[in-house]
Amino acid sequence: MRPRWRRPIKAAIVALTVFLICWPYPSRLILHLRHCRDLNALIEPDAPGLSPYFDELRPKLVDVDAGQDALKIVEKFVYQKVPYAWDWDNWGVVDYLPTVDEVLTAGREDCDGRAVLAASLLRGLGYQADLVTDAVHMWVKTDRGETMSPGAMGTFVESSDAGVVIRWQALTNIPKAFAYGIAVFPLIRELIVVAVIWILTLRRRIRWRVIGLALLVFVDGLLILRLAGSNPWNPNAAGQWFATANLLFALFLLHRAGRGSSTTTPAASA
Repeated sequence: MRPRWRRPIKAAIVALTVFLICWPYPSRLILHLRHCRDLNALIEPDAPGLSPYFDELRPKLVDVDAGQDALKIVEKFVYQKVPYAWDWDNWGVVDYLPTVDEVLTAGREDCDGRAVLAASLLRGLGYQADLVTDAVHMWVKTDRGETMSPGAMGTFVESSDAGVVIRWQALTNIPKAFAYGIAVFPLIRELIVVAVIWILTLRRRIRWRVIGLALLVFVDGLLILRLAGSNPWNPNAAGQWFATANLLFALFLLHRAGRGSSTTTPAASA
């Protein structure tokens, strides 16, 4: 292989690995993006599967103030009916925004699926209910207040009668969301990415001590990053910087090991 093609091809392999680790079912990504483009379409108060839910919920709201008291009852009802489950356990992918029918069929969901169900129920009960997210958590905003554990980082995306509203000033939430995603994503999947990066650095003649040290430092940085980002609303910034330094140092070691092998074995690049 020509030397000038090595890095682009290796970068493409790493990118493909990351994509397949996050989205092993690409069709699910297409559906996810389609749902994200029209959040209002996900709020379906007339979904046939909701009829028994309304029958059970309405008696609980008799003589209850339509404000926060009622919202808390709906929130508790949804939490009881739909146990929490990560999307990678439920759908096999890193993130997926489901429809009402998909939530009811799965019987469990994370915050976005629960919010879709709650918003649909509240619309059916006469509330003006919209979906809101801060890039980490999704909840419901109504004309009587917010419910489904409102986020603490400010609204990033909100559904409305006019469509999806994006508040660009909340882009600062993205790094926290990314760090939290790394913290809670299955470790085994992340280690597969680490292994692919490590394997791609191997040459015919390699400094095994350096490459072994790089692997240890990389894994150490990953574990520290997971711990530092485990609280999305109050991440450990010092820990994240330290973890990033570890990861960069590991990549530097891998680069040096690769250069060392190529200079000592010029025939290997032929």
